[in-house]
Amino acid sequence: MTSSEKFNSGVSSVKIQEQINQLSAAIESEQKKICRVKGPDADKADLLPKKLEEYTNMRGREFFFRYISSGRGYGPFTELIDGSVKYDLINGIGTNVLGHAHPLMIQANLEAALVDTVMCGNLQTYPDANEGAITLLNTVKDKSRLRHFWFAQSGGCSNDLALKLVWQKQAPKYNLIAFKRAFAGRTVATQDITDKPDFREGMPSLLNVHYAPHFDQRAANPKDSIQKTIAALDEIWKQAPDSFCAMMIEIVQGEAGFVFGPREFYVEIFKWAKARGIYVWVDEVQTFARTKQLFAFQAFELDEYVDIVTMAKACHMCGALFTPELNPRAGLIAGTFNGSIAAIRMGQKSIEYLTKGNFYGNNGIIASLERKFLEGLKNIAEGSGRGKIGYYGAIGSMISFEVGDSSKKVTNEFSKKLYDNGVIGFTAGQDPARMRFLLPVTIKDEHIKEIFEILEKTVIEFNF
Repeated sequence: MTSSEKFNSGVSSVKIQEQINQLSAAIESEQKKICRVKGPDADKADLLPKKLEEYTNMRGREFFFRYISSGRGYGPFTELIDGSVKYDLINGIGTNVLGHAHPLMIQANLEAALVDTVMCGNLQTYPDANEGAITLLNTVKDKSRLRHFWFAQSGGCSNDLALKLVWQKQAPKYNLIAFKRAFAGRTVATQDITDKPDFREGMPSLLNVHYAPHFDQRAANPKDSIQKTIAALDEIWKQAPDSFCAMMIEIVQGEAGFVFGPREFYVEIFKWAKARGIYVWVDEVQTFARTKQLFAFQAFELDEYVDIVTMAKACHMCGALFTPELNPRAGLIAGTFNGSIAAIRMGQKSIEYLTKGNFYGNNGIIASLERKFLEGLKNIAEGSGRGKIGYYGAIGSMISFEVGDSSKKVTNEFSKKLYDNGVIGFTAGQDPARMRFLLPVTIKDEHIKEIFEILEKTVIEFNF
């Protein structure tokens, strides 16, 4: 799939381009000053508590971290409004894969100011949306059957979109297969797919979702886990034969603590689904751009099986890729917004930057990050953190580890202690709960060294 001659939306002139280049360089120069972990400025120490109290009163709920960004940051560093600076290893829960104030982000935002409106939509569209989608589809066209892309407004909305496509095609087969500990989003539909009853407390159940076990990383023999899942799928089928529209799966379960299996696990369950006319729907909202290939399904060589793939976060362009077979009839999908011009341009620039650079493959930057963080966690787990860090694992730039008794309480407390010491991570899962990092792929060795020094300090200081 190729785009015709590139059309640059918005006004342009030699003078404007010169000024954009100058302004971009000036912005980056200022952002680069945020380059080390530090505590709050003395004259701003009271600002963060005051603003957090104000914000909390406005929205009615406290924040997990005492964290409001100043809008200043560079690479892995983020500055808070009190002047303190921390390593950001969660990146807005996965959205800022290139870190803070990347030159491409600065450029995308400045270029967006040249266009006559903020948002690109389905009625008033711009060439940016077409070119961004074509750039994305070109990354999957060779081995998969994915040929179309439709924009959505978030990861949850992308999954809503996918659900509508498979429902219409399979009507009246509306039952869905998902996996235990799944997270699909927080819309009315996706909260029903998410395997967390606490997230839908007081809500009516609107979808018929049947859960099978995902891969068991603690299984002594991987084949045992595969057989267990297939047996569960067989039982689900017996309960409601020939009533399922799709199997929805995260190749890597993010909210569960980065749970994943070997390729054989996915091949077997996808073959099971295909044999019964069930579409394979892969949720890549969090995994996109973060494994050893652009998509996790590519990293596991599952291209031939996927029918629909949802994405958001790191790409900034949210939506679903799908096969011609799932192209819906008129009227089912539309929507006011595709996204902002800045987000769409950043999405296209990110894809081109990542796929043309040395990020993917077994010898790429992301594979190197995986090895370095596994090595660092191993050193702490077998040294000063012996008995304090149990499981640790990684896949691409997604890192997780368990602390203490792996309870949610201890893990939450540890994450806040780590935050106070200068590293922002986040928690995931329950029984066991895990710490997780979503690394910016532009992080450097000197940053990694200091991050592990802070992590080890936190492990030693923390009262387990």
